[in-house]
Amino acid sequence: MTEPGPGQPTPRRFRRLGIGVVLTLLLAGICILTAALVHESWQRTSDRNASDLVKEINNRIADTVAGNLQQVLTNATASEEALRTVFFQDVIRITNEAKREFVFLSLLQSQPSISWVAFGWPSGNFFGARKDADEGIRMVEVRHGPPSPYADLLRVDSYQPIVGDIEFLNRDLGSTAFRSTDQEWFQAADQGKAPIWTEYAQTPIGEQPGIAISSKLTVYGHYLGVMMVGIDLDRLARFLTALKVTRHGRAFILGPGNKVLSAGAIDGTTVGGWHDLASIADPLAGAIQRALAEDRIDLGNMPAPRNVAVMGAMADIDDYVTFTPLPFRHWVIVTVIPSEDILGDIPAATRRLYMLVVGLVALVSIAGALVTHRLISRPIGGIAEQMHQIQHFHLEGVIYRPSRLKELDDLSQAMRLMANGLSAFRKYLPADLVETLIREGIEAKPGGHTQALTVLFTDLAGFTGLTEAAPERIVEILGNHLELMSHVVHRHAGNVDKFIGDSVMAFWNAPKANPKHALSACKAALDCRDAFRQSADQMRALGASKVGLRIGVNSGQVLVGNIGSDDRLNYTAIGDAVNIASRLESLSKRYGTDILIGEATVAEAGDALVVRRVDKVAVYGRRGGITVYELLGTTETRATLGDLAWVERYDAGFERYLARDWSGAIALFEATEQQRGGDAPSRHMIVRCRGYLDQPPPADWDGTDMAESK
Repeated sequence: MTEPGPGQPTPRRFRRLGIGVVLTLLLAGICILTAALVHESWQRTSDRNASDLVKEINNRIADTVAGNLQQVLTNATASEEALRTVFFQDVIRITNEAKREFVFLSLLQSQPSISWVAFGWPSGNFFGARKDADEGIRMVEVRHGPPSPYADLLRVDSYQPIVGDIEFLNRDLGSTAFRSTDQEWFQAADQGKAPIWTEYAQTPIGEQPGIAISSKLTVYGHYLGVMMVGIDLDRLARFLTALKVTRHGRAFILGPGNKVLSAGAIDGTTVGGWHDLASIADPLAGAIQRALAEDRIDLGNMPAPRNVAVMGAMADIDDYVTFTPLPFRHWVIVTVIPSEDILGDIPAATRRLYMLVVGLVALVSIAGALVTHRLISRPIGGIAEQMHQIQHFHLEGVIYRPSRLKELDDLSQAMRLMANGLSAFRKYLPADLVETLIREGIEAKPGGHTQALTVLFTDLAGFTGLTEAAPERIVEILGNHLELMSHVVHRHAGNVDKFIGDSVMAFWNAPKANPKHALSACKAALDCRDAFRQSADQMRALGASKVGLRIGVNSGQVLVGNIGSDDRLNYTAIGDAVNIASRLESLSKRYGTDILIGEATVAEAGDALVVRRVDKVAVYGRRGGITVYELLGTTETRATLGDLAWVERYDAGFERYLARDWSGAIALFEATEQQRGGDAPSRHMIVRCRGYLDQPPPADWDGTDMAESK
């Protein structure tokens, strides 16, 4: 046992009992009392109770198999959806071979049940990542082209996973007539709108029967092809073969036409395919045939589970068979359990147990109740209360509670040590966010969903100069700044996602819903600006005269959730709206503004904001233009903003600019700058309009200006 450290309570030294001894006494008392109460009724109802017990066990087994299989299908569906989202959002282009291979490989390695991750082009070309039964990975590419020695190229790269990486083994080149457009999974997705499940048999590397979910990929209105996530039937068959039902029991999957999904363990049949039930020389398969015939079961029309007892020659039950329909292609899970696995010598054993323990019932009952309350119930109740404190990160309430049970005493000490460790660890993560995630029931595993968020980025302008002016104090100054920004975000119900150097990323409306997330983010941006202005004197006093704060805010649909690997996660948001928010922060330097917000944020907040339309710009890395606004305040603070006639004058100038009236626009922008005594956006637009006077934009120009850098 670990000795307590300084400041920790010293455990009491006394004789302690093992919790196993106490639990043995308690369980013995329960068993004895139960045996005495049910002995008389057992003699009369043993046959009926045994039958009911078998039905219950069969139902549980069927539910387990159905749940596992459904999880495999759900994982494949989620993987296909995640893959489609990555390419649909244009985070990675399908034509980018290196990143495409990386995404396919990562998805394949993260989902053990998946066999294929592939993409088919309308030209018949194909690219996929294949995971073999021995966990080896093959990258398969089919490329068709004009008549040439490589017109129908088949490339197969083989890899072997190693710890933390994969190792390239060899490359095989050949030719193939395989075309993605000839496959059912491609044709079904091509003709439909939603993801669809199909079966496949042919692959570029041979016949490998399986099931696949596929969907059409369209990016910015352009049809690119069909994505496919496949699961080999061999993988499902081996899963069923390895499943431990009972000692001699087994689970099967039946399809229409009394086809059975079998693996090599069933009397030498071909691995991983559909076979006629009658052709399988297995006693359990024979029991299924008898159940189908005796109860006239129609596998294609089975709305609910069916339990069938297959009788033997002596009018005794030989096997218990349960048919459970799956919501997938009229498949049915069948579990077969021989009666000997369930009944055994239960009746005789029960009678012997009754004769041995009847004299101890009273004593064990009384002793068990006293011991349970004093040594188990009361200490565990206290420990449970402390666990609730830890769950909510209220670590100061966790104390050491001595117990005479060795395990509970060690557990109490361990909990106190854990609380001490978490007290130090919480400095490295947002404890409020962790508590919210726990309260909202969000599990700590990779996954996410699409949701409307508002995202905020801040950045210190002139930070480089500050590091040169006071390198020995930069950690202190930066820490104070980040703490200040974090407090403002939390005050407005936001979540600080991460610190990126001197920058802060935060978002609203997840994990806790906030119907006014856009307004809350804008209020936080204004308060961040005001708080920075009050604290900037310290930085300027160190010689960083040009230090300032730039902020970008944008709203939109993003992917939010636990992003990362199984052993390290970050609750964050990714997507186009996040990228735009980051770009808006950078654009503030271009226009000389403090806070720039996107048109989506303005629309989401409604009339609650006071803004100035600044420009229409296509941010770096994005084709379409968006209207960007300078955030001046809110309707609540409108009275403190003074005369805003200059906003209307600037907006009139921007309308002239959109109408190609360059001279009129320049006049209004100059008037705006003169009224304000200097206005950086006006000066920027004046320079642009003068440039258009010399060299007008093309005829299809819609007022959008291209940002050439991040």
